[in-house]
Amino acid sequence: MRNKPAIFLLLCISLAFVFAVPAWSQPQDQKCHDELSPLKKTKDAIIGEGGMWGLFERFKILRQESSKAMQLDSKIQQLVWLLDYLCETLEGVPLNELAVYLTENLKEKSKPQFKKELIVLGKSEAEIDLWFVFSDISKKNQTRKLNIKTVQNSIQIALPLLQKYKALAEEVDQSPDIKQVERVDSLYQEIDQLEASDPYLSQALLETSQVPHWDIDESTGGS
Repeated sequence: MRNKPAIFLLLCISLAFVFAVPAWSQPQDQKCHDELSPLKKTKDAIIGEGGMWGLFERFKILRQESSKAMQLDSKIQQLVWLLDYLCETLEGVPLNELAVYLTENLKEKSKPQFKKELIVLGKSEAEIDLWFVFSDISKKNQTRKLNIKTVQNSIQIALPLLQKYKALAEEVDQSPDIKQVERVDSLYQEIDQLEASDPYLSQALLETSQVPHWDIDESTGGS
């Protein structure tokens, strides 16, 4: 009976630890996505209503410049997509279908042997060489790591640009003016400069650009 208070105290501590662990062990990618969520919501709210392009198309004074508004919409979507890619690949870049296909075949065959088989399937030597380079890059990127704090910093730097996009969209909606075309151009350039200068965003651009176009049916001789 004397030990009951001590046992009760230990039980409380144990329960507190059990319920506290999930917060401590929240996956890194989830923390990253939580940080990115406000940017996604801002982007989705505007794009979902037709984007800056839809606003420019609505008003005669801006309609002739709607292609610039469309380019800004695309740039905004690219920025958020790149940040999402960084969150998804904090612990490495998963192999895509092409990388899996190449990796599995190159486990059993030499590159010259597999190259001959691909030529028979109708692939050009230049395309095969590109695939092999991509296979090597994919294996390397599969284990590359990103610092979540650095990714979160990139998200925070991007946030004001999404806020500018939202404010400009609201302004165009309420009071369209030809001067807003210059601001669309300026915001596009700001995003472009960020993607080029931010180490992780530029890395994301490089990694995603290295994925070659391919048809999975072609790789098995289909059409």
